Amino acid sequence: MPPEMSSFPLEVQEAFFLHRMLSDRWDGMSGYYQGKDMTALSTYIKVYEITDPPQTLYFLKHIEHEHGNMLNDKVKKQHEADKRKAKTRK
Repeated sequence: MPPEMSSFPLEVQEAFFLHRMLSDRWDGMSGYYQGKDMTALSTYIKVYEITDPPQTLYFLKHIEHEHGNMLNDKVKKQHEADKRKAKTRK
């Protein structure tokens, strides 16, 4: 059973919140995930009065890294499946 969000420290909860708020960047040619667009991060930190920005950013980067790996693994598997399909059609 996954842990409840409330069981995490405040900085981790804030990092997940920011991760959901920030928009994603994707490569238009390959379809790979490039990470979060951090342009609005400082604004969100101020508006939502993030209590410990350096610690929250540390957790945010870890979340983004894992999320990016998961998404790019899915894209890679889909590309490989598409290649296999294309070979069988020839």
